[in-house]
Amino acid sequence: MVKITWMDAMDGDTGWVALSKMRDAKLATCVDIGWMIRNDDERVTIMGSWCLDPEEIKDEDKEGGRYITIPKGWVKKIEYLMIDSMYADGDYGQIRD
Repeated sequence: MVKITWMDAMDGDTGWVALSKMRDAKLATCVDIGWMIRNDDERVTIMGSWCLDPEEIKDEDKEGGRYITIPKGWVKKIEYLMIDSMYADGDYGQIRD
């Protein structure tokens, strides 16, 4: 489980806008929390939901949802969060590259 701080594009106003305002436009600072399922030189992918189907027996059958893939160059900080003891058996919350 991680908290990722990353930068994204900021959409501008519609209509006529002063060039000075456009030049001063800032980037958006974004924060997401979730299970990290990929972290390599190119990208970081986290997911917000994990399906805990008791019938699943193979890793490739596990499912998740609400995921985001962020280009690695946009990531400013990754903070690793403590997983609740609910998953102390190690079956969930352990995915890392």
